[in-house]
Amino acid sequence: MIVYDKLNNYLQSKGLKFIDLQNGIGLSPTIIAKFQKNRNCNTDTINKICEYLHVQPSEIMEWIPDEEYAKANSEKLAIEAQIAELQAKLKNL
Repeated sequence: MIVYDKLNNYLQSKGLKFIDLQNGIGLSPTIIAKFQKNRNCNTDTINKICEYLHVQPSEIMEWIPDEEYAKANSEKLAIEAQIAELQAKLKNL
């Protein structure tokens, strides 16, 4: 799984926030949320971020084996699954 924890760490080290990145590049809040939640993002967006920050992709993202990520984040993943289930039930009401 590709994770973007390094992006958050990099921004913090430079005194920046995701909103600065959003405004500087013109990214939507939805795209920013994907980075904050370690969701898939396209390479064009990653390229824009690298150009804006003048960094290599390895400075803002890393690959972690799915099994390792699931083990480290099992509680979070379970809660996210419960939330998704509840949201689906709400739509049906």
